[in-house]
Amino acid sequence: MLNYFLPPHIEFGDGAIQNLGEHVKAFDGKKPFLVSDAGVINAGILAKATDALEASGLSYATYSEIEPNPTDISVTQGVDVYKAETCDVVIAVGGGSVMDAAKAIRLLTTHTPPLEPYYADVGGIEQIRGDMPPLICVPTTAGTGSEVSQGSIITDTSLQTTDRWRKRAIVTPFNMSNIALLDPGITLGMPPALTAATGMDAITHGIEAYVATKYHPIAEGVALQALRMLSANIQQVYHKGEDVTARGEMLLGSCMAAFSFQKGLGAVHSLAHQLSTDAPIPHGVANAILLPPVMEFNFSHASEKYAEIARALGIDTSNMDIDEAGHAAIDKIRAYNTVLNMPTGLGEAGLDRGKIPKLGADAMLDHCHKFNPRVCREEDMVDLFEAAF
Repeated sequence: MLNYFLPPHIEFGDGAIQNLGEHVKAFDGKKPFLVSDAGVINAGILAKATDALEASGLSYATYSEIEPNPTDISVTQGVDVYKAETCDVVIAVGGGSVMDAAKAIRLLTTHTPPLEPYYADVGGIEQIRGDMPPLICVPTTAGTGSEVSQGSIITDTSLQTTDRWRKRAIVTPFNMSNIALLDPGITLGMPPALTAATGMDAITHGIEAYVATKYHPIAEGVALQALRMLSANIQQVYHKGEDVTARGEMLLGSCMAAFSFQKGLGAVHSLAHQLSTDAPIPHGVANAILLPPVMEFNFSHASEKYAEIARALGIDTSNMDIDEAGHAAIDKIRAYNTVLNMPTGLGEAGLDRGKIPKLGADAMLDHCHKFNPRVCREEDMVDLFEAAF
């Protein structure tokens, strides 16, 4: 039996955030709960959201204690504020960390805490019901696509696998937002480094989803189109961040790539999830560095699909055989990393090489590699970390 979950209501366009109050009222919301972080506040983006709510005559509560790689602690604190303020709609204004935290906060407004029984690695999907408040997501970066994904990645401070906390996933169709407001205008202020990291995150989503082992032809088609849009615009937004048209293409491409990974992800994400709490290396940067060696590792099991990816990345493969085209795709990713000034390896990015054996063991506990086209063993994870070092 196959189950396809299509994205929520998506509203795209410059100025979409101005319609926020109308959407809250459509849910009969009286007091929305805004989840954000200090960076979004300092950039003046949260003010656009609150202005829209005030223009609609709505009061609201704000919770902005979300850190990069949000923890179960900040989620629990957010739930306490939501309940104390008697809110009825959750609004996430921020990047992936904010949206993931908002999903988990929303979950615990109607489900008994703590988060432990709801994580994917303990069969949490069976424990999650749909009786949660409406969720509106306003992404401020073009990379994670959390506004349409079924996942929420939370750093579990109660569980240490080695010498650090472990990132765990809550995965359920009920995690998808009710409305995603994609406003390219609010991404214009993204600095080049963040633009590059989030853009490569989105490209990694599209590539890993396309080669993942689950059967999902709809997601595969969306993944390829996402890669076409992302590859055509990532260098433009990096060098000319004020190009609102290119920013919009990146925002849509990111959203589409995230929808496609309900088909699954792969070894890149199982490896990268270990790094953001350890080095720490930003998730998009980790993905960018790890993607070429993982593609090489998978090549014998995914060469035909990599050839299709090469074409989606804008490579003329008319005079190439399948293997040549597939390797051209890997070379294109390496070229992006160079142009976007990514670190040359995990060592340059800040990883202590001595931690690699433990990180390899921990990567096997992450669910993403289960859909990798080539089966991963612990020694493979260690070798991939070394290859990316």
